[in-house]
Amino acid sequence: MNRIARGIFAGALLTCASCSLPPLSLSTPQPIKVDLAMKLDVYQHSPPGAEKKPATVGPAETAEQVQDRRRLRLGELQPLKNARFIGENHLGLLEVRNAPPGEYGDYVRETVASENKDRASLMDGLAKNQKISLPDVEKEQAAIAANNAFSGEWVELPKPDGTYAWKQKGTE
Repeated sequence: MNRIARGIFAGALLTCASCSLPPLSLSTPQPIKVDLAMKLDVYQHSPPGAEKKPATVGPAETAEQVQDRRRLRLGELQPLKNARFIGENHLGLLEVRNAPPGEYGDYVRETVASENKDRASLMDGLAKNQKISLPDVEKEQAAIAANNAFSGEWVELPKPDGTYAWKQKGTE
């Protein structure tokens, strides 16, 4: 029996080997398009041997401590942005757009308030260290936040008449 099964299997293999496969086209009707987005950050470093100024934010905390808090909070903020509850305003701060009711709405407002407090202290320190006005820093930070926002997130963008309007990124 085993010999017969082997013979049938060998015959089937020989039969299939003589058959040709259907043609398979590997070409694409349109050329492949690659969309690249690039961001270039330029940092100004002090010359070697120059006195380093510590980046202070408050009387007892450093900019690094504030940045660490912001990094830890990022996991809480992104889902709120994805749910379209919050957006980036023209001052470089977060704003509650559509607060959910109840305790979750309170959580959203508290999280935004904590983030805005840290952002404001960092912007204030940046303005003092770079000796530029706070509104200029806010405008710069708002542009960075709007640029870094994902498609569909709320951002407040300037209109030609000097006012601002809320738009979902990628739909304007």
